[in-house]
Amino acid sequence: MKKYDFGITWDKDKGLFTSTLLADSKKKGLSFIWVTEKNVKSLTKDLEGGRLRIEVLLDTEATYDIPGEPYARLNYAIKDAGGIVINDPDRTRVAIDKSVMHYELMGSEIEIPYTVVLRNWEPKSFRLTREEKQKLGKPFIIKPACGWGHQGVVYDATGAINEIRKARDYDPYDNFLLQERITPIKLNGKKAWFRVFHIFDKIIPCWWDDETGWYEHMKYEEFKKYRLSKIIKYVIKIAAITRMSWFSTEVALDRKGASSRFLAIDYVNDQCDMEAKSEHESGVPDRIVKLTAYSMVHAAKKLIQEKETPKNRHYTVLFQGRSTLKARGLGWTPELLVQNGS
Repeated sequence: MKKYDFGITWDKDKGLFTSTLLADSKKKGLSFIWVTEKNVKSLTKDLEGGRLRIEVLLDTEATYDIPGEPYARLNYAIKDAGGIVINDPDRTRVAIDKSVMHYELMGSEIEIPYTVVLRNWEPKSFRLTREEKQKLGKPFIIKPACGWGHQGVVYDATGAINEIRKARDYDPYDNFLLQERITPIKLNGKKAWFRVFHIFDKIIPCWWDDETGWYEHMKYEEFKKYRLSKIIKYVIKIAAITRMSWFSTEVALDRKGASSRFLAIDYVNDQCDMEAKSEHESGVPDRIVKLTAYSMVHAAKKLIQEKETPKNRHYTVLFQGRSTLKARGLGWTPELLVQNGS
């Protein structure tokens, strides 16, 4: 039987992320396999036939709502043989369904936008009630529960029957979310919209622009000045609920009436886009791309030794520069502990 310690499903060109993964795997002494559309089916057959074993796989390609999708089948073949997939396919199937996560988060002290969940079996003549229209406001957003990459999203919905019917035509078998549109406030000229990365026991908060895709790694001084601790607590809670190892969450700060609200947007984004800023203007800061790759390789080696994904009780929050913050996870009341570094 042929064995590999670590691998990745990746159909894109090699870039900073994959180059760092390969180099660091070599340093750690891990044998590495690269899975693409050219070899995924043959590798799956070898896995299912007992001729191949992959200890840990980082998945960036699987789609679980398409029956027989090759990468999804590969992931299950690895899991069934006792290997570990980042992220676990069964947990991922639940976590990426916004119609499921909406209700999970409602009972978790995490604030979310007002949302009407429209089930796929609802008639095409579905109408919003007067109260629902009032709470959604105009315009509002319509998006598929299992959608990704802005596909199938309507940003300027008004509530007309034909408008909702047309939006659902994108995927008649999916549930849809009709959701209040959020307009973030500005903090020192920046949109108070954040994308926060969760990577095993590390959390990396970034400023993010939902329209341009612009990123900036957050400074500890900004975190403290604007009292942004809720965005870290939200990510820790979501990790405890989903048991996902690698994902990002969008959090926006808006003002409704006299009150400010931190709102979790889109809930869980798995298979984080790791295109680097040096490769594309709207890419992830290079340092975060490298940190993610290093963390993946370190985690893979640990997972091979321990044979299970650890439950995170302690986190390190990484800010721009060398500033860090320690946090305690699990349960419903995450704690931010002490700042380290400078």
